[in-house]
Amino acid sequence: MSKLAIFKKISLAAWIAIGLVLGVVVGAVAPDIAVQLKPLGDVFIRMIKMIVVPLIFSSLVMGIAGTGDFKKLGRLGGKSILWFEVATTLALIVGLVAVNLMEPGVGVTMTHVGSSEAVTKAASSHGLDHVQMLVNIVPTNIIDAMGRGDMLQIIFFSCLFAIAAAGSGKEGLHIIDLSKSVAHIMFKVTHYVMYVSPIGIFGAIAYTIGEYGIEMLMPLIKLVVCLYIAVAVFLILTVALASAVTKTNLFPLLKTLKEPMVLAFSTAASEAALPIAMERLEKARIPSHVVSFVLPLGYTFNLDGSTLYSAIAVVFLSQVYGIPFPIELQVVMLLTLMVSTKGIAGVPGAALIVIAGTAAAFGLPVEGIAILLGVDRVLDMARTMCNVTGNCIAAVVVARWENDVTPEDLKEHIREENAELSSL
Repeated sequence: MSKLAIFKKISLAAWIAIGLVLGVVVGAVAPDIAVQLKPLGDVFIRMIKMIVVPLIFSSLVMGIAGTGDFKKLGRLGGKSILWFEVATTLALIVGLVAVNLMEPGVGVTMTHVGSSEAVTKAASSHGLDHVQMLVNIVPTNIIDAMGRGDMLQIIFFSCLFAIAAAGSGKEGLHIIDLSKSVAHIMFKVTHYVMYVSPIGIFGAIAYTIGEYGIEMLMPLIKLVVCLYIAVAVFLILTVALASAVTKTNLFPLLKTLKEPMVLAFSTAASEAALPIAMERLEKARIPSHVVSFVLPLGYTFNLDGSTLYSAIAVVFLSQVYGIPFPIELQVVMLLTLMVSTKGIAGVPGAALIVIAGTAAAFGLPVEGIAILLGVDRVLDMARTMCNVTGNCIAAVVVARWENDVTPEDLKEHIREENAELSSL
C-alpha cells in the first residue's frame, strides 16, 4: 500500500487529533516559533464563521417554510426549552457534586496573576438584564445581526421570513427552492473548509501552549481535572437520560459526533463545530428543520458546559479563600445560576460576569476570578465540547418527541452513518 493510500485511510477526526497533538508538542518545544502560528488558527476560525450565518438562515427557511406547519414550530420551541432546562439543571448538579467531592480550591494560593482589566469589568457588573435580553431578540437591523453572529436575532428573523415565504404562494416557493440550494452549497463549502481544519487547529493549539506555557496548568491542575471529569460524567448521564427518553441507545451517536466534538474541543469555538455538527445529524436522518432550529437556539439557552463550569468556579473560589459555603447556600446558588446562565452566549464575557455576580451575591471575593483566567483556555476547550455535544443530543431528543423519527429508524440511521464514517 502506497503512503498516499495510507494517508487517505486516516479519518478527518484522526487528522484533527494529530494536529492537536503536534500543536502541543511544537508549543512546548519551540514556543517562539509557536506564537507566530496564531494566524493559521485565526484564518480557520474566520472561515468557519463565514459559513455559519448563511447556513443557519437557509436551513431554517428551508425547514420551516417547507413544512408549512407553524404549530409544529411552536412545539419545537417549547420542547427544546424543556429539554434545555433539564440538561442545564443536570449540569449544575454534576458541577456541584464534583467540586464538593474533589475540592480543587483547597490548598491553592492566590499567587497566580490574572487580567486585572477582566476582573475589574466583572466586579463592576451587576449581572445580566434578562428583560433587555428578551427585547434584544428582535433585531433592528438583520444585516447587523448577521454581521455580529447574534444567533437569537437571526433565528427570530429567519422564522418570521420563513412563515412569510410559506404564506406567499408561488413567489414563496421560489424562495424555498433557493434556500434548499444555498443550504446544499454551504454544506459543500463546509467540506472544503474542513480539509484545512487540522492545520488551523495545529496553529491555534501551538500558539496557546507557546504563549502561556504548559506550566500554567500546574497551580490549577486539580481544577482542570475536576472540570474534565465533571464534563465526562455529565455527558454519560445526559446520553443515558436521552436514551431512556428516545427509547434508543444513543451512545453510538457519540461516534457519529466525534468530528464536531474534537473540533469544538481543539478550537474552543462553538461556531467552528456548528456546520459539521448539523451535517452529521442530518446524515443520521434527523430532520433538517429540527437540526437547524434546535442547534442555534441551544447555542444561547443550552450551554451545558458553561453552566457546569459556573457552578464549579463559584464553589472553587470559596475553597481558595477558605470561606464556608454550606450545602444549603449552594442549593440557593444553583437556583440562581439556573436563571442567570440563560442567554449568556449573547453577551461578550458573560460567563465571567455570571461567575463574578454570583460570587459577589454570596459574599465571595470577586478578585479570585484572576486565578481562573490563566487556565481559562484549557477549561474553555472542555466547556465548548460539552456545549456542542449537549445541543446535538437535544436535537435528537426533540426529533423523537416530535415523532419525526422512530426509535428503530434512529438506531439504524446512526449505525449506517457510523459505518460510512468508518469506511472513509
